[in-house]
Amino acid sequence: MNGNLQFYTSLSDWSAWDEAAVLKMQHQERAELAKSITCAGLLVDLSMDQHAEVRGNVAKNSFTPLPTLKRLAEEDLCTNIQNAAKETLKAIQSQPVPKNFQ
Repeated sequence: MNGNLQFYTSLSDWSAWDEAAVLKMQHQERAELAKSITCAGLLVDLSMDQHAEVRGNVAKNSFTPLPTLKRLAEEDLCTNIQNAAKETLKAIQSQPVPKNFQ
């Protein structure tokens, strides 16, 4: 992974400039970042990417917002992406709720 991707992978406070920079990257780089970023807004944007590899990694990312995962599971034209989103939803829903949230 190059330094630019490592920077964005570890970023926790995203600016509009950061998001724009990612959206201008080559699709392979966007796909790589979609696996591990935590920026909900950018994951929503990447969930509508024209490249299935990018959307598929968004579908596998547990930080993707639930409504976005549900949309991918129900509406994406690629069945592999639908299945990946369903698996992520299932994994999220099976996690125990922390006591301070009960």
